[in-house]
Amino acid sequence: DGGDTGGGDGGDTGGDGSVGGAAGNDGGGGGGGGDEPAVDMDPFESVYFHFGDATLGSHLDFSHVYVFDRVFSPTTMASLARVLQRSPFRVLVSYRTASEWWEHGLSVVQPVAKLRLSSTGKEGMTCWIYINMRYAPR
Repeated sequence: DGGDTGGGDGGDTGGDGSVGGAAGNDGGGGGGGGDEPAVDMDPFESVYFHFGDATLGSHLDFSHVYVFDRVFSPTTMASLARVLQRSPFRVLVSYRTASEWWEHGLSVVQPVAKLRLSSTGKEGMTCWIYINMRYAPR
């Protein structure tokens, strides 16, 4: 059981699928104005994948979390919702609807967008983009 995860301090994936994350660094790429020279940065420098079980940690310490949760059982969904509820993420990308997450206890998320995707086998699916309302501008 296990999948690819964006893990870190206590952050690993749900046993039924994959979670990916980006560390807190915004990875900006280039200088602003002024006399500072532009800095070339690797755009994937702060992306990290970890193999493990995210439902076992206390929280996921990432700014962005991607969850391939289409096959998660209700038990895994509830366990991951508890971990995410305690996590300081800003953005969650999931294949589950807001009502499913809310039903499992993840009350801090609000959907802001959805994307229609196709798998390599041409299967259509909807991917939801959520923000963590704890960090939303007021």
